[in-house]
Amino acid sequence: YSWTDIGEGMCRSLVEGNVKLRHVYLPVATISLKQEQEIRINENRSQLWGLNPMRLRDISFQEDYRSGNDNILEDFYKPALRASKEYWRAVGYFSSSALEAFGSPLGEFVKNGGRIKLITSVELDEEDVKAIESGADKQSIYENRLEKIIETQFADGVGDGVSRLITLLELNRLEIKIAVPKQGTGIYHEKVGIFFDDEDYVAFTGSSNESHNAFYENRECIDVYPSWEAPSRALRKRRHFEEVWNNTDVGVEVYTFPEAAKNKLLRVKHKGNGTGACVQPINKWRHQEEALKLFLAKERGVLNMATGTGKTRTSLNIVKHLVECDLIDTVIVTTDGNDLLDQWYFQLLSLRREIRDSKLFRIYRDYSSYKDIQEFLFNTSNAILLVSRAAGVKRDPLVTALRSISTVQGQRTILIHDEVHRLGSPSNRQRLTGLSDHIRFRLGLSATPEREYDEEGNQFIQHHIGPEIMRFELSDAIQRGILVPFNYYPLRYELTDEDRKRLHDVFKKKAAREAVGNPMSDEEVWIELARVYKTSRAKIPVFNDFIKENQHLLQRCIVFVETEEYGLEVLEVIHQYRADFHTYL
Repeated sequence: YSWTDIGEGMCRSLVEGNVKLRHVYLPVATISLKQEQEIRINENRSQLWGLNPMRLRDISFQEDYRSGNDNILEDFYKPALRASKEYWRAVGYFSSSALEAFGSPLGEFVKNGGRIKLITSVELDEEDVKAIESGADKQSIYENRLEKIIETQFADGVGDGVSRLITLLELNRLEIKIAVPKQGTGIYHEKVGIFFDDEDYVAFTGSSNESHNAFYENRECIDVYPSWEAPSRALRKRRHFEEVWNNTDVGVEVYTFPEAAKNKLLRVKHKGNGTGACVQPINKWRHQEEALKLFLAKERGVLNMATGTGKTRTSLNIVKHLVECDLIDTVIVTTDGNDLLDQWYFQLLSLRREIRDSKLFRIYRDYSSYKDIQEFLFNTSNAILLVSRAAGVKRDPLVTALRSISTVQGQRTILIHDEVHRLGSPSNRQRLTGLSDHIRFRLGLSATPEREYDEEGNQFIQHHIGPEIMRFELSDAIQRGILVPFNYYPLRYELTDEDRKRLHDVFKKKAAREAVGNPMSDEEVWIELARVYKTSRAKIPVFNDFIKENQHLLQRCIVFVETEEYGLEVLEVIHQYRADFHTYL
């Protein structure tokens, strides 16, 4: 499968309409050498496209990360894991939930051949302590306690994270040691972790555990010590871990993970259907429930969720919850494109059947040939409005609707901006500034919420809707089994003389606009330059050569292009190998 930024944007309606694809190939993803170099320095793409992995030094680590201000999982753990070859970590108490949360982010790290040293602990009860005091063998006590934990906590099967760790254990790429205090019934709970690549390491310590609550709900803080920036502190943390691992720490005793416990875990993973599949895997759609909880707590914000992971379903669940709790009686949904609004209409019809007393809600539409804005204005209570974000020459129904909502009614209204990244355009900023400030619930949806080269637009989205409150990216969806993996094939090409002239014309236009006092924004310049690359005819023969040698990729395949005219040229190439391709606008 191949992918590109415009492909992701253009296929949303197909993916969310449950079109199942085996192959996606994008000729517009062919890139020049300069563009490829730019892609290679992009952290997220280096993970997704399978390009050369970055080093830990390539990541700009903060001195600390605090939940609420930072997304510790996305901003720290995942980038560090992608760049690492080895990971040392203590997770505290040995339990299914601790191991599930620890294992879940490890997908790319595991694929890259990563190895893990894991220190965990078991909590002894009073009977265990008395037995030890009476002369019983400590290691036998710990082993019995571990086996009891496995029998109880893992009895109902394991999720993706635990299964991943058990597989690593089976392959001898995971070493586990059990550390327990020499005195008392507590557990070893020093919170230290270290990431290693081939040259450097990054140590961290602080209040964060690998758990769902720590990542998403608790107020957590970690301090970070790169070995090249804080060598003495990083070395101290490394030595702390090594002392415990080597059983030279004065305060704890350390035991190897017993073979009996390892075998019990392997049986837990493989029991059931005999295929080696996980028993009763945890809900892979749980991110939707997490997004619901986060929005209800924040009341404003953007859900950054990959295409196909259920942004629309999540927002409908939010509406349903707010209606059933009697918190709203007005819903406004707005986006660009009639197709998307039509999809919303049929989804809302289904939702209305699910909500008790939903017959009281009327659905109005004002886009394309529908002109229901006046009926909506007559009574905005118990009403749902689907409205285009685009303004006409004489009509601007979205502005009209927002102005009609009183301050009191705004406290019982939810405003949903789908494709929220488009909200930040200059024309939208001019028309919509301040019009939603009185609306209590504001939700933005997008797989790509940030506008490239447009900081003003990003700031407007944050003010108009709110900050990003949830991120569930393409890589997360692939690791959880919601979306399929794909291959990325960069095809190199050289710009033609015509392409170079078109690039030169963009800069001439920029200079002319500046001369008359109407300068182009950076966003406008970059978009026009990008359009030259996206429609370069130098790509056509390169694409032809590639498809000629890889005709199997055209099976169950969608090809994305920038313009209809360019698409017709691409179609001529495809028809040489398959005659059953059709166009979709």
